[in-house]
Amino acid sequence: TCSDSDCHPNATCSEFGGYGECTCKEGFAGDGSSCNDIYECQDFYTNNCNYYGNGYCVNTIGSYTCNCYSGYDYKEDFGCVDIDECADSSLNDCDPVAICTNHYGSYTCTCPQGYYGDGYHCEINECLQGTPCGSNEECVKYIGSYSCIDPCSSNTILNDPWRSTSNTYGYWDYWYYWYHCDNGLSGWYRFKGEYDQKIPEHCIPQYSCGTAIPIWMNGSHPTVSDGIVNRTACSNWYDGCCTYPYNISVKMCPGGFYVYKLQRPPSCNFAYCTESNYSCSGVDCAPDEECRIVGGVSGCYCKSGIQLGNLEDDLKPQVTCGLENIEVRFSKCLVEKWGYNTSSIHLRDYSCQGIIERSDKSYITFITRPADGSCGGSSWNNGSVIRYTNTVYLASYSDGVIVRDEIPIDFHCDYPSDMEINLLTAISSYVVSVFNVAGTANFTITMGLFQDSGYTTPYTDSKVWLSSSSILYVGVIVTGATGSSPFVLVMKNCYATPTADSFYGPRYDILTNQCPNKNDPTLSVAENGVSLKGRFSLQVFKFLGGFDKIYLHCQVGLCDTSNSYCAAVSMD
Repeated sequence: TCSDSDCHPNATCSEFGGYGECTCKEGFAGDGSSCNDIYECQDFYTNNCNYYGNGYCVNTIGSYTCNCYSGYDYKEDFGCVDIDECADSSLNDCDPVAICTNHYGSYTCTCPQGYYGDGYHCEINECLQGTPCGSNEECVKYIGSYSCIDPCSSNTILNDPWRSTSNTYGYWDYWYYWYHCDNGLSGWYRFKGEYDQKIPEHCIPQYSCGTAIPIWMNGSHPTVSDGIVNRTACSNWYDGCCTYPYNISVKMCPGGFYVYKLQRPPSCNFAYCTESNYSCSGVDCAPDEECRIVGGVSGCYCKSGIQLGNLEDDLKPQVTCGLENIEVRFSKCLVEKWGYNTSSIHLRDYSCQGIIERSDKSYITFITRPADGSCGGSSWNNGSVIRYTNTVYLASYSDGVIVRDEIPIDFHCDYPSDMEINLLTAISSYVVSVFNVAGTANFTITMGLFQDSGYTTPYTDSKVWLSSSSILYVGVIVTGATGSSPFVLVMKNCYATPTADSFYGPRYDILTNQCPNKNDPTLSVAENGVSLKGRFSLQVFKFLGGFDKIYLHCQVGLCDTSNSYCAAVSMD
């Protein structure tokens, strides 16, 4: 008989022709009386763990195990094979809108076009939704929101003399000079030197600007009014003057210098060239100015031939009174010609300083709201007019030895607070009155008869006839302003007469001192003294005495909410 006990513990006994024979178990080698573990991990052909380099072998007594690297799974016949994490969303951490791309042993997540993020978190990129920042600012997206930046004030200075177009080397100089490389640039930059620099607009010879492959800009530089524009960056190499083209952005700033949004070049030994910004091209000056280069910087300066007149007339501002803003404009060149510093002109509130505007001439312009306290201004109401007043202070230039007191220039704007508008319902359902404000601006008051309680559909016929059961929807609105105006419309007294003469014949009061007629149960005031609209409704009636027409009249006014309570208060 054959017994395993007669063999090595890692062997088994088998009978052959009446004789017993000891054979080592799988994973062991020997003659049966002596069996040693086979080290499968030592021989590439005895295991399939690392067949593709995706795992490694771990020896065990009589066997081995395969450990796969991250991103791989073990299959008996194939060893460690790639896991397709993109086939099942539970196997990856990509954002639901992201694009999952499988790789051997891993995967990547990419946000789709129009989204921002790292692929594991994606959100809509507001900067790609139209132009949220306008043409003068750049939209910068970050997680959760975005911001608008002006690259003229947010940029990186590059002060590298080696960028000059006059800095040239020959091919054989490569062994003696290290050619510069701009592959680390990305963002907004301003080139500086002894004076401001700009990227040249013409092809630059090879081995110029301290590099092997110089970069120039194909296209003209913009003006200030152009905002941010796109141009093509070109590189001069053996294939031509504009090899490897790609887009960059450029903006001209009010100081006469340029800023550029640069990308890293295609490879090393590329660098951006610069030349002095001596040109006045692209500088938008007013007709009373001329472009000059001072200290290497181009700018707008008043022409020398400007003639002075009377001091009071020359320094008299243009005042434009609006419901939202008041604009006060001085001739910049006349102010400077009289020896005053246009950079330090201010209103009563010193922080409210003038800005330069250029159109038919150059101006110093102030913009303030017609509200009490705005830029230090004040207002008062005498019952018929609301007057807003403020003061502009002109400071003279100082030579460092003496200084003179500031000259105050007062200005005001008057806003009527007592006006009348009339509506003839039987003949005209829509009337407009234009009121001048302080002789420099105007606003429009419109009174209309509407068909619906939403006051959206006015009657358009030349004559409107209504039954006695109809409801009159009457609306009054001030146009020429938005909700940012400090004024609201107040309907003070509204009444009806049977003739066009508001002072003749019987009169039916609808509103008296803003208060509705308590004896008319059909009267409803929807809005009065809270915005630039006034609305009320009541049932149609007719006057006794054979009259067949109704004339509506309203005495209205503007009320300044910055220092008054404008809505009516019920005393019930």
